[in-house]
Amino acid sequence: MSSFKSYVDVFLSPSTQHYLTNNTVVGRWIQEASAVFWQAEFWLPPGVDWVDLESSEDLPLPSFYDVWVYPLMLGVFLLLLLSFCIQPYLLDPLARAAGISNKRSRPPVPSQTLEVLYQRYKLRPLEEEMKEAVSVTGMSERQVERWLRRRHAVTRETKHEKFIQCAFNLLCHLVLLSHVCHTLLGKVWVWDISQCWQDHPFHPLDSSVWWYYILGLSYFWAVTFQQIHSPGRSTFDKIQMMLHHLFTILLMVFSWVCNYVRVGTLVLMVHEVCDIFLLSAKLFVYTGIKGTQDALFVMFIISWIITRCYLYPFWIMRSCMIYYQTLNDTPSGTVFVALLFGLLALNIVWTVLIGNVVAKKLTAGKLEDVRSDVEDFCTEDEDEDVVVASTIKTKAD
Repeated sequence: MSSFKSYVDVFLSPSTQHYLTNNTVVGRWIQEASAVFWQAEFWLPPGVDWVDLESSEDLPLPSFYDVWVYPLMLGVFLLLLLSFCIQPYLLDPLARAAGISNKRSRPPVPSQTLEVLYQRYKLRPLEEEMKEAVSVTGMSERQVERWLRRRHAVTRETKHEKFIQCAFNLLCHLVLLSHVCHTLLGKVWVWDISQCWQDHPFHPLDSSVWWYYILGLSYFWAVTFQQIHSPGRSTFDKIQMMLHHLFTILLMVFSWVCNYVRVGTLVLMVHEVCDIFLLSAKLFVYTGIKGTQDALFVMFIISWIITRCYLYPFWIMRSCMIYYQTLNDTPSGTVFVALLFGLLALNIVWTVLIGNVVAKKLTAGKLEDVRSDVEDFCTEDEDEDVVVASTIKTKAD
């Protein structure tokens, strides 16, 4: 498949590419695997071949090369921009102005026995293990519990780190949403969703849609890379967030390859709005401005119900079912619908979780963040710290 390029097309000359493909075992294996993977019978409607989808000046069409190369490069560039420009010159000053300290919790005095206890049970050791730790270290049960809590506090994200990450995500979502409002709301398929399926796959791709996809994929690649090195998060949380982002990337790339970009833009638009209100509310939570965060939380709930509980299932998914026969002409169309249903299932799960949060808030009698953090143990009396330190140092682990 000559139209599906890779990174070697960027850095290697045509003669080198030809040699590697035809004169090396790996090159021939990749060529054979590519021919099997990119079978037109799977990806394209009957009677359409990849040659028919070659982009031209009269009919610009999606190229797999674009979503394979540019988003990864721009994702890395975005992280570099965050580290060397956005954070030091914009987000850090905002955090300081909001009174958010960058100070991390002070670690407890090292203790091999208590470290083993923490690695095994975290904050909930068994009663027998707790008694053994008390006996070995010579500390009281309360001092052991305090040590474990302080050890846990060191591994958690600081409020400053949460603020920076949240502000960065909000900034990216605002850029994407502004692009939607400026260029995509005038597209015919936004107001007549049947245009997403008619004459498929020969839908011309203009520059505004191209940029929306590339910028969106770049952002999701960037936040996926961030999860690899995100101090303060558990491995389970990292894997969960990475899978969420990778599922979004898979859905976007799949829709691009099959030229379902029109319905793909609608899916992105619908899921974009409520994130703005949620991230804004979280920022005000970190700054401690409660009145504004309550109003933003209410707006988040309303936007979630409108976009993810109504527009996505009863507008986008409904159109998929109406034109399912058209999608069912190819296995890729069936896979695409399955991915959309997978996203719907995730939305249902998140809706249930949000409903539980709302119920807890209403039960509490006021709107506040019910996900309480472990108390800040650095504010307790320093006298007890001295006792704990001297006790550990004088007892053999």
